[in-house]
Amino acid sequence: MKILLLHASAGAGHRRAAEALAKAFLQARPEAEVKVCDILDYTAGIFRKTYSEGYLDLVRKAPELWGYLYSEADRKADVPWRKEIRAVFNKMNTLSFLKFYKEFDPDIAVCTHFMPLQLLTRASRRRRRQARVYCAVTDFAVHSLWILENTDTYYVAMEEARRHLVRRGQPADRVVVTGIPIDPVFQQGQSKADAMKALGLPSDLPVVLLLSGGFGVGPTLDLIRAFGQETPVCRLVVVAGANEKMKQEAEALAATIRTPVVVHGFVSNIHVMMDACDLVISKPGGLTTSEVLAKGRPMLVINPIPGQEQRNCETVLEAGAAARLFEVEDAYFKVKSLLEDRDRLDQMGNRAKRMGRPNAAAAIVADILARETK
Repeated sequence: MKILLLHASAGAGHRRAAEALAKAFLQARPEAEVKVCDILDYTAGIFRKTYSEGYLDLVRKAPELWGYLYSEADRKADVPWRKEIRAVFNKMNTLSFLKFYKEFDPDIAVCTHFMPLQLLTRASRRRRRQARVYCAVTDFAVHSLWILENTDTYYVAMEEARRHLVRRGQPADRVVVTGIPIDPVFQQGQSKADAMKALGLPSDLPVVLLLSGGFGVGPTLDLIRAFGQETPVCRLVVVAGANEKMKQEAEALAATIRTPVVVHGFVSNIHVMMDACDLVISKPGGLTTSEVLAKGRPMLVINPIPGQEQRNCETVLEAGAAARLFEVEDAYFKVKSLLEDRDRLDQMGNRAKRMGRPNAAAAIVADILARETK
């Protein structure tokens, strides 16, 4: 069996979802040939740079503009001439991908980004294909760009997303609520004490995990600075991701404040860090939020990007699994208030655990393999 997982590197979440599914497929079918591909690797350099870096620049420098574009695209995605222009433009920039796809000839294709989904579902209207095309949506709400004819099955985060897709014309038996696929390692767990010991963290203070995302996007330095010279109420564990400059600046800043701070760059044991912490401070990306929920940890949400992250934010706030930090300067005050209200913190953690779907990747793989045997 040949299985192809397709994503686009516009943010880190789409890739992480594809990699999570790859691991789950290999656990279920060790003999399978499983390949994870970034569709942007098959495009011209200028297109790739504009698509991936342009997105990051836009959400960093002009998030309100991104929110406007997100809403406009959601509202107008079904306009026929827009669909046609988008399809032709994407095809012209991905001709080498279509050649690769034909040569690889997968038995199963799973998309964790709408661009490869658009290409494959459009191709299916023009010629008979062997592989079914599945889609795992990587945010809690479904943007209209994901909604395409000829998608064999959708896997979504929650019942509201399923209902939305069915209202938009998708067959009810082809939309399954599984959760967003996260690394199967999140199915494992250990006690807080064991996790702290594994990380070498003293037990004298609560642990607050501050995440910057895979690309190190977020007000990390301002959050650290907000703790200033206040009496320590926690130990900050900071993950700067792939942003080496931020990591160095965070380390320098940590030496100037009273609150103890441990700074990391890109890490592969974030699941252990979540086991060790009392609270997670993060932007509400679909994958990160799903990981926090899978670990049953309360979340303090910061700076959601207008659009998909705002919808994720509203979802966890409505469920009572998170609190919102509106002003970065109030980080110390907000963290102190939450840590001192242990009943509220425990309730948030319990609600997060009820929402969490640590086995989402395995559930998606099991459903796909069951459909393939029919």
